[in-house]
Amino acid sequence: MTTNTAQLPTDRPRGTSAPKCSATATRTLPAATAGSDALVLAGFAFLLHRFGGQDELVLPVREGAGATRALGFTCTGEETLAELAAAPVPAAIVPEGGAAVCLAGTEGPGEPPSREAELVVHPATPEGRRVELRHDPRLFDPATAELLLRSLHALLDDATASPHCPVSRLRLLSDDDAHRTLVEWNDTATELPHGDALLHQPFEQQAAQRPDALAVIEDGGQSLTYAQVEQRANRFAHHLRASGVDRGARVGLCLERSADLLIAALAVLKAGGAYVPLDPAYPAERLAAMVGGAHCAALVSRTHLTANLPAPTEGTRLVLLDRDAPAVAEQPAHPPARDNDPEDLCYVIYTSGSTGAPKPIALRHRGVLNNLMDLATRYGTGHGDTVLALSSPSFDMSVVEFLGTTATGGTVVVPAPDRVRDPRHWAELAARHGITVWNSAPALLELLMDHLERDGDDGALARLRLVMLGGDWVPLSLPGRVRALTPGLRFIVLGGATEASVHSTVYEVGDVADDWTSIPYGRPMANQRTYVLDHNLQPVPPGVTGELYLAGTGLARGYLDQPERTSERFLRWSHGPVADERLYRTGDLARLGHDGLIELIGRADFQVKIHGLRVELGEIEAALREAEDVKDAVVAAHPDSTGDPRLVGYVVTAPGADVDARALRTRLADKLPAYMVPTAILALPALPLTPNGKVDRKNLPAPDPAGAQDAPATDPADHAPGSWEEHVAAVWSDVLGLPRIGPDDDFFALGGDSMKALRGMMRIHPALKWADMYRKSTLRGLSDHLRQTVAPAPGSAAPGA
Repeated sequence: MTTNTAQLPTDRPRGTSAPKCSATATRTLPAATAGSDALVLAGFAFLLHRFGGQDELVLPVREGAGATRALGFTCTGEETLAELAAAPVPAAIVPEGGAAVCLAGTEGPGEPPSREAELVVHPATPEGRRVELRHDPRLFDPATAELLLRSLHALLDDATASPHCPVSRLRLLSDDDAHRTLVEWNDTATELPHGDALLHQPFEQQAAQRPDALAVIEDGGQSLTYAQVEQRANRFAHHLRASGVDRGARVGLCLERSADLLIAALAVLKAGGAYVPLDPAYPAERLAAMVGGAHCAALVSRTHLTANLPAPTEGTRLVLLDRDAPAVAEQPAHPPARDNDPEDLCYVIYTSGSTGAPKPIALRHRGVLNNLMDLATRYGTGHGDTVLALSSPSFDMSVVEFLGTTATGGTVVVPAPDRVRDPRHWAELAARHGITVWNSAPALLELLMDHLERDGDDGALARLRLVMLGGDWVPLSLPGRVRALTPGLRFIVLGGATEASVHSTVYEVGDVADDWTSIPYGRPMANQRTYVLDHNLQPVPPGVTGELYLAGTGLARGYLDQPERTSERFLRWSHGPVADERLYRTGDLARLGHDGLIELIGRADFQVKIHGLRVELGEIEAALREAEDVKDAVVAAHPDSTGDPRLVGYVVTAPGADVDARALRTRLADKLPAYMVPTAILALPALPLTPNGKVDRKNLPAPDPAGAQDAPATDPADHAPGSWEEHVAAVWSDVLGLPRIGPDDDFFALGGDSMKALRGMMRIHPALKWADMYRKSTLRGLSDHLRQTVAPAPGSAAPGA
């Protein structure tokens, strides 16, 4: 037995001063359940295990004011409470600090020791047994101390009623606590507009009521009214029906952000089908897997976007908006007859999958529309609102931008295709069109703020009244940065999963307190519910970490045509006052506050977020293992020198084989989206293993800080003063967090990614395009390109300039 100090998770960070138990919470336990000192000790030890996550702990025990002994407990969760009570092992060393127990005699417990918490157990009486939790109020709130005593009470009661039940399946919540946690905090039943409508019907209503209002504005392209979009969508819906698209049919949309995308999505829905977003930039192999997995009856695109689309097969028709425009124009302008209902599929969206293939998530009209109407009702979005369409069509936040905005009469502003990743362009559009609502992943708003803080606001945020961020952690500084330019706006953080119709939780950020470590995840939205459960599907008390499960109207039907995968993540659950609830297991670790507010802790599995995009590491690992001479592979996310997450691949090769990291990354780029390709690949003689034979991910070596173990072998050189090389190298050095950049160093081999490329692009020169950063990715190549296309260099840029 190790000398693991028994500890409870604190409500506030531990300080450097000695702890002092100067506050007390008290409870009387029934004599029938708490008569045995050994059972009370074992119950408290299990609570320390369950609250603090310690499998082995040493618990100091003193008899009143007498000497202190130490008992070691090992908790697996499979033993009964009686077995745990009989199994403590005397420990040679009494740990300092932490938590302890005092078995008080008639003389009382004596003075509180210098510990964070101490359970005082008084002698049993016929009326019961009084217990006190003496604790340090600098570390623990009164509600936490009282909750722990209620949990001890519930645990002992349940162990008495079910003496053969493993401790991991005993209740930790009283009936009142269970009702509050499971029912009261999930009392979200709300009647919303369009409760029984289909996803496209609110748009039809807007088109009937305000036909001349602008629905969509394309920068440098067309601007269409609601009437124009409605008529074009109706004609296209009839065309799709004539092409064999009917109720439940899936239609792939290989389109850029555009008016075409809005029209096509509405048309598929009107025809009774479900649309499948297909990013034209995805590799051909990826698109083929998505089209085949969704069993698309039709593919919709434009001629210039079809390079990576698979050739149409029997049963799949290719519809090109430019080529087939005359045939579509001949169709009637009225809506086709409706033959589906709110439980039918509206779209199928793919996310990264842990088994090596992307997961097709099948969403229902009712669930998605519930989310859109909740947002609209909460924040009063509608006529007069304008939203910038920044999210990829393959990211479900685009549903909020295109279908959510137009469901309530707002206007979608679409960036120019060649500048969709340029924050300078976003600022221009925001100022020109008076953007009122910002909807994106946090990283995109950070990029905009970087630009505005450096180059000036110029009225870009003059009309902004609402910020909605989702998909990733929100930096604590971001609300204040935005409000410094636009005081008074509402700043909303949204959480959830694609499997639950975009968003499931919501939190409105006010002032960010100095002691916050993260922005709260929020509370369940309208007609949605959240549960924090342990690995035995038992609800955990507030303050205790468990896994977050989602429930309610927003839940997807599951993974399309994949019942086994669906059953792994979607399940039926009953507990106490909750009966036959359908849950989605998110894989997120979370805990509840004493007021029901959810705090996100991290992940329970190998899924990570890269700039708001879900990445299952298993999918990348499977692609690496397919490479010749690769025997095994794992992928991990490491913070780079700037603190951003960076994907790193680790491969074990066949004997005598060499690793060409560049070739491996190129191979992955042919199979996976760019954001899933590791920026570094390291060869290892063997993968580190834990004692039980699993891959020890914590002991995977960190990559070279320069990220250039496979970059060209060039010596960094001093660059000519005032040259493009000097200017670009200074920017790259700052963006990548590296001291020096060599002339043939590759931006992406050095650890660059899409977000860093955007930051660098903004600072190098206004004329630089997104594509230039990829086509000319070495310092020498980009500098030559700038000399040929721009002009003399502007001079050296100091870091942070």
